[in-house]
Amino acid sequence: MLRRQEYRRLFQYEDLQSADTFRLLRLHAGRGEKIQCSLDHFMLDIDPSPLYTAISYTWGKDAALHQIYLQDGSVIKVRKNLYKALQAIRDAESDNLYWIDAICINQNSDQERNHQVKLMADINGKANKVLVWLQSSDEKADVTKAFEYVHAAATYNQDDDSVYRYLSRHQSRNEDDWRSVQRLCKLRYWTRKWIIQELVMARTVVLKAGNAEFPMTDFETFCYQLSRRDLNEQFQRLDTPAKRIWQTVNASPASRLALQRLDAQRSNQPRRLYELVENYASNECQVLCDHVYALYSLAGEHRRYLNIDYGASPVQRLVDILDFVTNHEDMPPAKVMAFANLLIRLLRVHNHELAQGYPLLENLWLTIPATVLGTAEPRQETQATLKARKAIKPFEAMPIYTFSTDQVPWTSIDNNQHHRNMSVAVGRQDMAHFSIAGTNFQGLAACVVSHGDMVWNFSGTKHVFIVRTSQNFQASIVGRAYLFQSTTHNGNSADLCYAGDAVGDYEFGEYDRSAGEEEEGG
Repeated sequence: MLRRQEYRRLFQYEDLQSADTFRLLRLHAGRGEKIQCSLDHFMLDIDPSPLYTAISYTWGKDAALHQIYLQDGSVIKVRKNLYKALQAIRDAESDNLYWIDAICINQNSDQERNHQVKLMADINGKANKVLVWLQSSDEKADVTKAFEYVHAAATYNQDDDSVYRYLSRHQSRNEDDWRSVQRLCKLRYWTRKWIIQELVMARTVVLKAGNAEFPMTDFETFCYQLSRRDLNEQFQRLDTPAKRIWQTVNASPASRLALQRLDAQRSNQPRRLYELVENYASNECQVLCDHVYALYSLAGEHRRYLNIDYGASPVQRLVDILDFVTNHEDMPPAKVMAFANLLIRLLRVHNHELAQGYPLLENLWLTIPATVLGTAEPRQETQATLKARKAIKPFEAMPIYTFSTDQVPWTSIDNNQHHRNMSVAVGRQDMAHFSIAGTNFQGLAACVVSHGDMVWNFSGTKHVFIVRTSQNFQASIVGRAYLFQSTTHNGNSADLCYAGDAVGDYEFGEYDRSAGEEEEGG
């Protein structure tokens, strides 16, 4: 006979009444399956502030089916991994306060999520400690042995080569130790996006797996000493198992996060959001916009200018983020397009959404300075260009950008061409050979090159762009090109050397002039 499932009404969140209010979960003392708790509202700026622990964990992708019971008789449903964490951290004798994002934030309210994301730095920073529940519900690996090994290595002596000394003097047992450390570093937890700010902003971090607990400071020391370049040669000379520990840890997201936490403690320099997004692009999150929002707290005070909006369309978010990094973080012009492409991939903004959201993109103005390197002259094939083609890769298709040239800065127009002119990639054998008049530079362009076309360079880029002007005060970027510097032998052109890294340093004589600041709308 099947047991009838107990029906309880779902907990109804009360609105937070002020800008600096947040909730804490009071986990009541107890044993057994049933978890009882209450939710209380607190002010961030009250003195003294309440003592609480923030929980950092892996959400998981399973449905929220496990019930925790509130004092008013209602329930909150949580996923399996959080339920197991609550059972593990609950004290049998006393109630304790915890901040847990899935419970303390009303996940059904975009408005509340927008507001609470902006408080994350303070919430995690004011917590007495951050407790890391390391394992997901489906991960069975025992990492207790790794805890013991890391602690022994980090505290082996008081010197700054303690870890190396420990590895070198205990090499006979390093095979089993390597496998345990490998299991620790490969836990899914380390790949999560949200844990980055949760750990970096914390005062104190404790790692927990099952009943075992371990201070993050030992793991930070362990990772830092293994990452020291001045000890590379010594680590290279270790026997294979010990060397594997060195290699495994250095290549892991766990080590990168530990080093990031150390760096944040030693430096008060604010981080740029676009650098954080680039550095942690491979970390995972369930909600796509959290690829950016989860890193919000790590940026400097200027972060307040970023619009946080969980209810916005993908294109609106793209515009908000690009506007922020270009106007408040001084993103180098050369990075703008590459960063936009990264955001499109992370946020999964589809082409049809970009097309439908074009009015929003029209309002995004990016100022990008360019230098005119000279005038392009089509050239016939040579032995040198045949050889150079073998060293390059095909160019992916790019849209044609058209500008109005009757005012400075030039402004983009007719952006529907962004969609009309997309084509297939241009193979390296199909690229057009050209030279820049008055210089020893030659190039291979992924477009037809006509007499009078200009060659542009954007600061920091390794490729140049072919720009064609017309009689009606318009100019278009029609394609990209590889640039080479020709060498001579006995007075004859003998070879072409790739010049991508040196373009910005070359003196272009009469052509060394700025094209002005080109503003691209959308």
